[in-house]
Amino acid sequence: MTLYTNGVIHTMDDNNTILEAIACEDGYIIDTAPDPKKSYKTVVDLKGAHLYPGFVDAHMHLFGYGMKLSVPDLGLSRDLKTVMETLNQVFKDKPLYAIGYVDLGLNRFDLDTVSDTHPILLRHNDYHSVTVNSVLLTLAGIDSEDGILTEAMAEKAIKAMSAVSDDDLEEMLETAIKSLWSYGITGAHSDDLAYYNGYKPTLRIVERVLEDHPFRAHLLMHHEIFADFLKSRRQFLDQTEFLQLGAIKIFYDGTLSSRTALMHAPYQGSDSNGLVVIEGAALEKLMKKIRRNYLTAAIHVIGDQGLSDVVRILRKNPPQNGLHDRIIHASFADLETVRQMKGMPVVLDIQPQFISTDLPWGLAYFSTLPALIYPFKTYLKAGLTLAGSSDAPVEIPNPLLGIKAAVTRVSDHDGSVDTPAERLTINEAIRLYTQGANVPTYHADRGMIKKGFVADFTVFDQDLEALDPKDLDQAKNVLTVVAGKTVFDQGQS
Repeated sequence: MTLYTNGVIHTMDDNNTILEAIACEDGYIIDTAPDPKKSYKTVVDLKGAHLYPGFVDAHMHLFGYGMKLSVPDLGLSRDLKTVMETLNQVFKDKPLYAIGYVDLGLNRFDLDTVSDTHPILLRHNDYHSVTVNSVLLTLAGIDSEDGILTEAMAEKAIKAMSAVSDDDLEEMLETAIKSLWSYGITGAHSDDLAYYNGYKPTLRIVERVLEDHPFRAHLLMHHEIFADFLKSRRQFLDQTEFLQLGAIKIFYDGTLSSRTALMHAPYQGSDSNGLVVIEGAALEKLMKKIRRNYLTAAIHVIGDQGLSDVVRILRKNPPQNGLHDRIIHASFADLETVRQMKGMPVVLDIQPQFISTDLPWGLAYFSTLPALIYPFKTYLKAGLTLAGSSDAPVEIPNPLLGIKAAVTRVSDHDGSVDTPAERLTINEAIRLYTQGANVPTYHADRGMIKKGFVADFTVFDQDLEALDPKDLDQAKNVLTVVAGKTVFDQGQS
């Protein structure tokens, strides 16, 4: 039995109750008013720190994040000369994969000067586009004048790169989980199984890593590996204490930075308003297959027209009673679509950090601004469930950055504030990563500090709600606990 004491314990219940101590055993909270005179096997002195329910990232890419920590990152390079110098420095006569590239106009001929014998792939910072050299175009069988590829063609090029070994994948996942622990993340919802080495090998690696790395992994299943899942005869949701297989992932539209998010109005200087990845009959057939197998959908959609379409599709094809679908992003909307969503069995996986990183420059792409821009407060007022996430490796998976962005709505680019009426309170923003992010697990014993709930804790050195919103990211995670096991301790790191 373990006693956590001498700190401030935030239950995050409806009354925001504060506790002085809790006792845990076998991975669960067994007492919220423990007798301090009782003998405990382990006593954790919180030293005045603030304990919260374990923070969860509701949408990211675990292997992609691990890869970001393992390969060259061009995210800080903002000019052509610096990017080219970096590429020439890191190229070692073998295939070169780099991430975080901000599109600066490089093309395949530029990359050919780095190597015309080995494939080179620069993954853009939106993770939906790539720039590749001529060697990789040939390997992938792609005809492209400039080597700048988006969506399906980008995925084809990525798959043409040399397969990542199982050992490399295992190391990537371990690296990702250890980094997430350091941010206070105790679990994550991830889309990985259709990439790298395929459904079965990737799933085996996840199971193997989780045996030694306590972490609550909820894996979405890309529709391209839907048949593999059915063939495996695995059940929906719980596989082990730490592993779930979740909804079927579908891409409906593209991204803002590539101007492929599906909007009501055309983009500035264009007659295009974005794209639909899976259209009409194909999407209808996929949705019927999902429902026949008593499963749910997790649909990527960013644009306001796209969201309107997706809501209509989900209303036409509702899930089985007791289940809910997920809408990933829902960045732009209109009031009628929000009205349509009221009462729907759906969770919105949102990324508050996009406000600080994508605005205001992203809005310059629009010929007409959407009615609602990252409308988190409007969604809450409509009674919708919001789950907080980072979309790492697109963003840094530090939940404090997400909380800060949701509360301040300040741009990192110029300090401007977008739609202040959509600001959340700090308490509301914390709940995105505690209660909200746990709703898709269908486990009612997560997201709060209560007797019988899992012993997953995120401990910060400061009271988040007492901080000036602009200083929220200055708090430090000092302790992370998953199922009663300490997985990160700043004092021992």
